[in-house]
Amino acid sequence: MFDNVFIIAEAGSNHNGDLDTATALVQSAAQSGADAIKFQDFTLDTLICAAAYQKALGLKNNWQEEIINNTFKTGWHKIIADAARKAGIHYFSTPFSLEAVDTLDAFVPFYKIASCDITYSPLIKKAASKGKGIFISTGASYIREIDKAVELIKLYNPPFICVMHCIMLYPTPLASLNLNYISTLSERYGLPVGFSDHSPGIDASLFAVGKGVRAIEKHFTLNKDQEGLDHKNSLSPVEFKELVEKIKIYEKIAGKNERVVSDREFNERTYARRGIYAAKNLEGGEILTEDKLMFLRPNVTIGVEKLEDLLNKELVVDVKKGTPIDFPMVK
Repeated sequence: MFDNVFIIAEAGSNHNGDLDTATALVQSAAQSGADAIKFQDFTLDTLICAAAYQKALGLKNNWQEEIINNTFKTGWHKIIADAARKAGIHYFSTPFSLEAVDTLDAFVPFYKIASCDITYSPLIKKAASKGKGIFISTGASYIREIDKAVELIKLYNPPFICVMHCIMLYPTPLASLNLNYISTLSERYGLPVGFSDHSPGIDASLFAVGKGVRAIEKHFTLNKDQEGLDHKNSLSPVEFKELVEKIKIYEKIAGKNERVVSDREFNERTYARRGIYAAKNLEGGEILTEDKLMFLRPNVTIGVEKLEDLLNKELVVDVKKGTPIDFPMVK
């Protein structure tokens, strides 16, 4: 699954509470080249203590209506899962309640744990117990919190755990992205590491591909000018398609972690490296010393790296100046 960068179109709640829009997001994500589309499963009652939330954030009375209107409806799951299958991409979701984990179980191949729930052990255990892969975001989390969540998921031996580097700022300023931390996560856990990117544009995601991430998640909308929770921080279909195309280019550029010498490059060694030649006319019986040799392109017999194997050997034939030296000429 992670042989290539796994590209996730994070639709979130950009369906605006409309099933046709949700289906259109699936189709557009597939056409833009995404490997998967992800939504979010939340309800006001299972996510928020309304009175405390309103007081803490100083919200006005109409905020609850916006959340209710952007809820992914339970009856949509099969429709969206079928649409994604027909479009040739994966459908999955972020459950924000224990009930949502169960509801999604029949329709998704893996789950996403949001950054805000990295300390919500009951939810993590519930999702991990389903035998599906787990993406887990790490925004605003200390390393000890990530350690605990990863170890908890490992207890259930899921098919995969992908640790998603994430900054919990919307949008994320470029100076706050800290993408070097991707290497830390990869070395610490030995697991696939991804990047949940909330920054403007696509540059940060491309940089993350260069850092070796195996998954990219980016918010996705049909129209950035819509009113709603995440439209302004999302990519349009045209922008998302550009992201996918450039990720594929960056993957080719990034290559592998080990040095690979292709057949074509290996053939260049003949012409680019130095061989060993007679620096003057030599007679059979002479002992080869470095001053009797010269080292020039191309390497057609013995490369200069084998010089020590020739020195102090006796020539058994006469050799004219400029002739490449080979092992049958010495004893």
